[in-house]
Amino acid sequence: MRTVTRSEPRPHTAIVLGAERKARYDMDDLEKTAAELRAAHAEGRGAVELALLSRDRMGSAFGVISFIAAFRMAFDVPLPVLQRAQAWERFGWGGVQISDEEFSALLSPWLTD
Repeated sequence: MRTVTRSEPRPHTAIVLGAERKARYDMDDLEKTAAELRAAHAEGRGAVELALLSRDRMGSAFGVISFIAAFRMAFDVPLPVLQRAQAWERFGWGGVQISDEEFSALLSPWLTD
């Protein structure tokens, strides 16, 4: 039987640590995006403009989860509402889609002053 000793961490350990660091980084970015969304809303931007802004700010990280997280963090929109809002046609995530008008109406109770 052969014994192997390692002086470096196993590869899967490095991946886990890397993922933990990335999660903190992503959370910081998410908080910045939420703050930008609140500021844009204070300037009078509506749901459609805010969603497009979040997509622009997040770039390749933008997806269902990041959209839900950003709007929840920025405006405290309930999860069931955001799950429905993810069907917005401009996201292009497939399935049954909702229009700009439906998207705006759905989010409007949380975007009023």
